[in-house]
Amino acid sequence: MLRLPYALFCLLVGNMILLSSAVGADGDALPLPDRFEHLMVASKVAEPNDPIRGIELAREALVLAEEAGSLLHELQARSRLAYALRLSSRYEESQRVAEAGLARPPTAETRLERVRLLYDLARVYWNLGDNAKAAELYVQVQREAEALPDDALRAQVLNSRGILAGSQNFLTEATNYYQEALALAGVLGDRELESKIKNNLALILRDQTRYDEAQRLLEANLAYHLANGNRRGQANALINLASIESVLGRWSETLDLQSRALAIRQDLGVPRHVAGAHLLVADALTKLGRPAEALEHLRTADRLADEVKSHELWGNIYTSFADAYEANRDFELALKYQRRVEQEKVLVTGEETAKTVAELRERFAAEKRQLEIAELRASEQEQAVTLALNQTELSRTRQQRLGLLVLIVFSAITVTAVIRRQRAEARAERLILAETQRAREAAEDAARLKSRLVDLVSHDLKNPLVGIMMTADTMADPSLDQAALVRRAAGLKHESRKMFELVQDLLDSSAAESGLIELNLEATDLAELVQDQVEELRERAIRKNQDLVFRGDYAENCLIDADTARLAQVVENLVDNAIKYSPPGSPIEVRVSGGELVYLEVRDRGPGFSAEDLGNIFKPHHRLSAIPTAGESSTGLGLSIAKMMVELHGGRLTAESPSGGGAVLTASFPNSARLEVGV
Repeated sequence: MLRLPYALFCLLVGNMILLSSAVGADGDALPLPDRFEHLMVASKVAEPNDPIRGIELAREALVLAEEAGSLLHELQARSRLAYALRLSSRYEESQRVAEAGLARPPTAETRLERVRLLYDLARVYWNLGDNAKAAELYVQVQREAEALPDDALRAQVLNSRGILAGSQNFLTEATNYYQEALALAGVLGDRELESKIKNNLALILRDQTRYDEAQRLLEANLAYHLANGNRRGQANALINLASIESVLGRWSETLDLQSRALAIRQDLGVPRHVAGAHLLVADALTKLGRPAEALEHLRTADRLADEVKSHELWGNIYTSFADAYEANRDFELALKYQRRVEQEKVLVTGEETAKTVAELRERFAAEKRQLEIAELRASEQEQAVTLALNQTELSRTRQQRLGLLVLIVFSAITVTAVIRRQRAEARAERLILAETQRAREAAEDAARLKSRLVDLVSHDLKNPLVGIMMTADTMADPSLDQAALVRRAAGLKHESRKMFELVQDLLDSSAAESGLIELNLEATDLAELVQDQVEELRERAIRKNQDLVFRGDYAENCLIDADTARLAQVVENLVDNAIKYSPPGSPIEVRVSGGELVYLEVRDRGPGFSAEDLGNIFKPHHRLSAIPTAGESSTGLGLSIAKMMVELHGGRLTAESPSGGGAVLTASFPNSARLEVGV
């Protein structure tokens, strides 16, 4: 039963090779559309078992389309190439290919191909761990597919949305997506897509502890791929079957299935897939009490992850390292890797937050926003129509009054009174509309602020809490000596300080955005205040072997009207930012100078700011593209709070990256002494 499809597959591949040879010998043997179609089909056939050949054929199809000047064929080839590159873990290259196609001028003929490229791009973002961006694009693709309509693309994107929902533990929603996609694939008769969806549905059944149902689906999936000679599909099916064995605690069976999958993936040679297989084998070895062997597989996976550059993959590898070292009773290295896991989670999520918040946004944001906008527009149109009718009625009444004025002079006073009253009513209506609009905007601002606070509290507080809990666990080890206990206590203090700074940033950001900050202004020598703050921060710089230097221009008057506590906070944020992003051993210069304005300048020799950073640096929750040189955490609030505080003092905060390197943050304030004498 299994031999006939495999024989057909081999026959198809053989025909493709013969046809490829004929075309290679005579480039004009086939007309352009046929040559293009041949390359596209050959790429799709080769890709599961020879990924490199699949990519090469897709590139040839793209070159052929570009030389012929066919935009439709170009976008089709870009979609095939982006897909093949993504499956080979070449995500950045896949993203460039898709974005280049989307940058081409849109036409009615290429609308479907542009939507498919958008879908390819969404899957790249998902592979890179940017779930929020992927979800946003999936919703856009689904709408376009329903409008075209294209049931095949709808089934594919519903399957992808199911994967995303399942990864965020929304099992019921994921099941609904899969069932809808499966129904469409059945109508289309697409066995390959049905197989993929059933595989994903099996994983949901597994997570719902319906192990027998899940195993039957996965075994059928494995048989399908064996019959069709799809080695990538075989490896995936083996890994998923192993996941059921692992849930049931049958680790020997798990190791056998994972080892078979690893052998297939090593033959295919896709770095991300090979690294993932090593990772799964390592987890099984750890559970079997063989941590030394597990660590060897993890080191191999770590080297491969450097080629892939996926923070999601690094996070999974570091988690397994922590488990393996803990099993080996090396708690210090286990804690080190657990902290690296948390750092990778921050990089994966970026400005995004906990999975629940991300999924709620993905599920409701686009649809609800469109609905709210539509309702708001309808309400505004209704109000505009009502107002127009009132204005028309008012105009008609004026004409009637003017006519009466010609006939009856004594009615002029009455007419004037009526007109004034109607004008007052119109003004009142306009005021009510304006107040309603302001109230709506205030409510939306409050909702956005609340969402950002929930995001930060749900995610950024978790990292130091995890560090505190793990440090406390290691301190409970009776074998620790006094020196180790002192180091752990210092770690607890460090994590607690991070939590305190985060809460302080949240309170300040909330108060500033709500306009609730009141300043207690008094005449202040900025040079003295900054010098005191630099001395307090010097210890942080010393820990990173940095040279923190203060230069004050005492020859000039540096008096400003300031709230000293708030201004000290600004200085701490600016200097702490320089310490955080400057490499060890580098100098940091803090200068205060007077004149028409009083200037505070913080200059470092770090990586500086990218063009994107300079455009968004003072926006709340924006994290810089550079990574802190000692793994310090960042809420993305420090510089936005500093800017708001400076502006509350009547000043201005700017950022720049000089051509010589590094970064400069400059705050300028009115010189109160010069203002008093009228300079």
